Amino acid sequence: ITIEAGDDGSEEKSYVVTVDDITDLVQAQRSSAWADVARRIAHEIKNPLTPIQLSAERIKRRFGKVITEDREIFDQCTDTIIRQVEDIGRMVDEFSAFARMPKPEMKAIDLRESLREASFLVEVSRADIAFERVFGNEPLKGTFDSRLMAQAFGNVIKNAAEAIDGLEQKDGSHGIIRIQAGRQNGVIRIDVIDNGKGLPRENRQRLLEPYMTTREKGTGLGLAIVKKIVEDHGGRLELHDAPADFHNGRGAMISIILPPAAVAASRGESRTENERETEKVGNGV
Repeated sequence: ITIEAGDDGSEEKSYVVTVDDITDLVQAQRSSAWADVARRIAHEIKNPLTPIQLSAERIKRRFGKVITEDREIFDQCTDTIIRQVEDIGRMVDEFSAFARMPKPEMKAIDLRESLREASFLVEVSRADIAFERVFGNEPLKGTFDSRLMAQAFGNVIKNAAEAIDGLEQKDGSHGIIRIQAGRQNGVIRIDVIDNGKGLPRENRQRLLEPYMTTREKGTGLGLAIVKKIVEDHGGRLELHDAPADFHNGRGAMISIILPPAAVAASRGESRTENERETEKVGNGV
């Protein structure tokens, strides 16, 4: 608000009110700050992981045959160390992925191929979950980064599988993940629906922020990475309850809406440029 005094010396004053929407700027600054935190965490944690794991494996090989008393406890303890180090390693990989999100390399692809690849990688390790794919016969061609899109789809599908783990199937039913994709009103829409525990009703959108999670062992980076990838392609990410005709509405539906190829490419480049400018401001440049 700027106050302007009258030129004629009167006491009457004029006010100039300027309203700016700085939502995008604030979000970009926040993402840049979280990326810096993730980079530092990944660097500090990753260094000691390898010697810890190698030491545990060497202890098991060297003394495994010598120890006869409480051998079962010895094996259990060393296996626990190795397993937990591997879990921490996967967590660090998520931090690194969030901190070093590359600029999309746009190429003409059929998004159905990225969906098949991502869903197959989860399906082979989850024989207890039934996967339904509804991609239609129409190619979903556009200009996208195939690797980044496969990563985004994989994170959403993996989240759906973990949501099913979080809900005990008391009625004897088994876990189901439905992946459906198609064109809708000029955009490409991908829905990943599961019959798991669903999403919280309060502060649901906060799940898209870095390090926000409802899972005990979650890093809170999965959906944040997906949101970053989708927005870099000019799209948006939506969180919904499962449709009423899918297991009586139990579970969640994550929707990815992507615009036409030409818009996606230009929006992605524009967003990347905006984030570079934000980083300059944050670094005092």
